[in-house]
Amino acid sequence: MPGNISVETMTFEEHDGKTTLASTSVFDSVEARDGMLESGMESGAVETYDRLEEYLEVLKEGASS
Repeated sequence: MPGNISVETMTFEEHDGKTTLASTSVFDSVEARDGMLESGMESGAVETYDRLEEYLEVLKEGASS
């Protein structure tokens, strides 16, 4: 949502050869958070993470060849 500010924090942790990503978004208000969720942001974020996973597989395959 234009004009709203959020702080994004991402933490990557390796466990037994797998990486876990934790992401947190903090908004100025509940209204700003709810507006962002209603905008479709959640489904867009899921799609972005799916694409990241696919790209990381491509990189992994390239590194092993």
